[in-house]
Order: sequence, then structure tokens, then C-alpha cells
Amino acid sequence: MKKPTVISIQQFCTHYDIPPSFIESLSDFDIIEIIVDDQKYIDVNQITIIEKMIRLHYDLNVNFEGLDVILNLLSRIENLQNEINSLHNKLDFHNHNLLT
Repeated sequence: MKKPTVISIQQFCTHYDIPPSFIESLSDFDIIEIIVDDQKYIDVNQITIIEKMIRLHYDLNVNFEGLDVILNLLSRIENLQNEINSLHNKLDFHNHNLLT
């Protein structure tokens, strides 16, 4: 049986005990995408991001502008880490070729 790739916003909000307006606000700030069909849905691949945003917003009182900034900074850090890893791999390759 195939796992669902979307979950209704209502079901998600009930499970996490948050108002649907929180999800709407995340969408307004382009943090997540909402899929509109007969109901509103979120892709299950976005759940990890939403969980982070829930913790930041409700536990640390970070506003939506702050959530957007934090997410952008985390994305930049991830990109820089990937670039560092790539450069390390290239350096290791060249060092290995010099030694042989």
C-alpha cells in the first residue's frame, strides 16, 4: 500500500494542536506550499520544516518574519556546507593524484 504524500491541514493542525492560521501564515511567508484541492493540504515532505517552525514560534516566540530569516539562514548554511564538502573532495582528489 502506497503512503500518502499529502496530509490535510486540518488533520495536521489537530495532531499538533495548532491553529490552521499558523499554516496559512507559513504559506504567506513562502516557507511552505499549500496544495488546494477539495481541501487544503501540505506535502508530507514539508512536515520536518513545519515542526521546526512550530518549535521556534511557540517555544521561543519567534515571529513569522524571524522564522523566514532563520529558514533562509539555515538554507545558506546548508549550501555553504555542501560547497565546503565539495571543495574538500576536490582537494583530497588532487592531493591523492600528487602523491601517486
